[in-house]
Amino acid sequence: MKIGLVISGGDVSGMNNFLFQIDRMTEAEIVIFDGGINGLIENRCKDISRRDLVDLSISSVPIIASGRKEDKCRRLDYERIAKNIRQKKLDCLIMGGGDGSFQFLKVLSSYDINCYGVGMTIDNDITGNSYTIGFSTACEQVISEVEKLRNTGRGLPGRIFMIELLGGYCGELTLQAALKSNADIALIPEVPWDIDVLAGRIKQKIDSQNSVIILCSEGYTKEYTPGFQGAIDTMIGKLEHKIGIRIRKTILGYGLRSGKPTGEEIIQGAILAEEVVRCIKSGLINKVIVMNNNNKAIPIDLENSDKRLVDEDSNLYKLAKINNLI
Repeated sequence: MKIGLVISGGDVSGMNNFLFQIDRMTEAEIVIFDGGINGLIENRCKDISRRDLVDLSISSVPIIASGRKEDKCRRLDYERIAKNIRQKKLDCLIMGGGDGSFQFLKVLSSYDINCYGVGMTIDNDITGNSYTIGFSTACEQVISEVEKLRNTGRGLPGRIFMIELLGGYCGELTLQAALKSNADIALIPEVPWDIDVLAGRIKQKIDSQNSVIILCSEGYTKEYTPGFQGAIDTMIGKLEHKIGIRIRKTILGYGLRSGKPTGEEIIQGAILAEEVVRCIKSGLINKVIVMNNNNKAIPIDLENSDKRLVDEDSNLYKLAKINNLI
């Protein structure tokens, strides 16, 4: 068996482990395409050795280069990709990424290429998914930052900190990171705060705590477009004069994508890889493998994949409500 692997979109921690798990479970010949969709078009491929896969499986140093394609693929692009895959005699192509990657796979599959998609995005915003590769490690990065700011707030009481996180139009990363780090408030696109209520909540908390820590999703404010950073500046501008205390800001940004993979990252990657391999061996083609709410990896048709927002019926959302984070 010969398997092609490519990562589209942003890089995430846990990529290496997923590649290693696929290799370990199949004993197949692995061909890596660097540079995402552009790498497929330009046939930027390389073989990868078992030694490298083992040695770097839990490393944060990427073994494969990701990439974005700024414009949409044309028919000529799809034809060239299909030709490259056939010339390499690949049995299938596995792509890690987000919704844009899976929309691409939907079209590529119509060129008689066996395609499999796996959620690799710290945004955790894929329909049907409770977990995407990279998410746990991103949350861990936030926990580490919040801990440091709590220490600063204990040494210099009375401080208010706001941290801007990635996540696009979905607030899942901010919501779960707030729960896991014991932050005080989460600003997510799905649940906008009344500015006066928010200011009152902050003042109430600073009266009883050494510090207040607010996590703000990059997509919280209306001016957001992909790649924009600055929601935190808008919110600070609206809040400071109401609170009467300077707000210290931190933009974690792209550093959230890196870091030593957590234990959860490794396990979830292995579970997802196992289901991909099962689908390949059983002849199920053109699937996106998702992790459902029971922590079971299941295949869904490429046609049914889409982006999602925070689920207001989820236990985590309800927990955040109970704790007045949102």
